[in-house]
Amino acid sequence: MNPKKDILDLKKSKDARIQAAFKLENIADDESIDALSKALFTDPSPIVRHECAFALGETAYPKCAGPALMRAIENDKSVFVRHEALLALATLGDLSFIEFIEKYLDDSDPSISESAEIAIQRLKKL
Repeated sequence: MNPKKDILDLKKSKDARIQAAFKLENIADDESIDALSKALFTDPSPIVRHECAFALGETAYPKCAGPALMRAIENDKSVFVRHEALLALATLGDLSFIEFIEKYLDDSDPSISESAEIAIQRLKKL
């Protein structure tokens, strides 16, 4: 099993791609973060993209993972993915993300505005 390939292989099951995301989260090197980021934007399944967002937050590499998460928040069609990407930004622990997250405090979707509020609270506790 090669998680860097498996996560992008749409012939693999959703569960196999999610398991690959968790393995990449634990590896957390540049190639793993790149594979997670690619899957975040190319996987057709919102559940897989959600887990990629979660995994990116857990990598603890804000400079690499942050831009991908911000792009997902701005562009993903799934509220489920956008919500997780907001929380993942907070998990990265970089206070510089607060200004970006604040833009979503007044989002018309309560799932997004509440996620932004929680993300900011988590960051301010650091």
